[in-house]
Amino acid sequence: MTSNENLIPSSAEGSIAPSTTSNSTKPSSSVPAKPFIVRNNRTYINEPSLLYPLPVDLAELHRQSLRTLMLFQLFGGPTTAPEFSNKPPSRVLEVGCGSAFWSMMCHRYFAQHGHSSISFTGLDIVPLVGSGLDQNWKPDKDMRWRFVQHDMRRRPWPLADNEFDLIMVKDVSLAHSTFMRDPQQLFEEYVRILKPGGVIEFWESDHTIRMLRPHVLKTPAATRVVDSDSDSDDSSEEEDGAEKLGAYVMTNNTPLSAPLNPFLVEYNGWAAKGLDALGLSAVPCTLIGPYLLQEADTLMEVRSKRLAVPLSEIRWEREGVGGVVTKDGKSYIDSMKRGGRPVDARGDKSRGKGLTAAQAALRRTALETVVGMILCLEPVLRDVSGKSQDEWDGWSGKMMNDLLREGGTSWGECLEVGAWSARKKLTPTV
Repeated sequence: MTSNENLIPSSAEGSIAPSTTSNSTKPSSSVPAKPFIVRNNRTYINEPSLLYPLPVDLAELHRQSLRTLMLFQLFGGPTTAPEFSNKPPSRVLEVGCGSAFWSMMCHRYFAQHGHSSISFTGLDIVPLVGSGLDQNWKPDKDMRWRFVQHDMRRRPWPLADNEFDLIMVKDVSLAHSTFMRDPQQLFEEYVRILKPGGVIEFWESDHTIRMLRPHVLKTPAATRVVDSDSDSDDSSEEEDGAEKLGAYVMTNNTPLSAPLNPFLVEYNGWAAKGLDALGLSAVPCTLIGPYLLQEADTLMEVRSKRLAVPLSEIRWEREGVGGVVTKDGKSYIDSMKRGGRPVDARGDKSRGKGLTAAQAALRRTALETVVGMILCLEPVLRDVSGKSQDEWDGWSGKMMNDLLREGGTSWGECLEVGAWSARKKLTPTV
């Protein structure tokens, strides 16, 4: 990670050059004289027309790094695309790179497998770390790195046609409302700069919280959304590792409902209303798959993997559900409120197993990133809720105590994450 001293002044400019070392491009759009502004002791990008609601200070960069590490573990590496299982990408773009933590982790992953010559490019509206202060800065010392400072709302982007064989779009659903209003504009840029046969991949999570109902579900880790242009089908022979990690693979049959935790119920209502007012979606995971399918003329082999990560050990996991997939979780929840225990289809009381240390750690990470997200959205949530600063401070303190210390998510509240990938057709369909 970085320190506050590494936040970049907008006056720093670099030169455009091949990414054999570390380079920074001249900003291709106007940047405020002071790129950052402090509100309520949090640092934000100082661009009034940018509706990005999250801060960009050290605490938020740390939260996003924790998210990246968690997703690396859940997805088994820096990409879910099978195209790179044996042959790594040669040129990689991270859109909305922030601190470039994903790029650094991707470089280390492939370097450990003997591939250290991959060229990485990061694209963002302002440099959050490194390159503006030191032209030789890069996320990792032996990395081929280039930073391009550009406002993604301005098109075309200062990147060459057919330049990249992997484009990673991670956690950018809150960066601009174009993703909701007119995704076609963004996908035209993605397709333009992606090599024929190259892969575009999205990692995202929903910004509201739902609850897993009691169930036992096993399914293959990767789901093919559409394979009409694929040369081969998924074998579905590989066992899913999500359960071992403490997560659940999501399908159309996964039983989910609104949360029971009162703080998360309030948060959901405020977040949905506040983000909608900014033209942003609280549930981007429902949008990405359909967007990719709409690009059938230029993209093929669309795949997805969606996971639900409980925020703590769930009561019905510990007490057991007897392998029964319930129609709804109400009867179980009511029995627990009465102090009872669930009964399986045979009429026997059953008990599940506790979490391993690794599973508990993963879920704790998910919980901490969710709590951090709620705190980061304070200006949006406080405005919608109508709370004063003192009222918000009281509410957020009680929320943190309930979720982090008192097991407030033991009913099954979960973080929903997903990865989607697609390849660019060698010849676009006419």
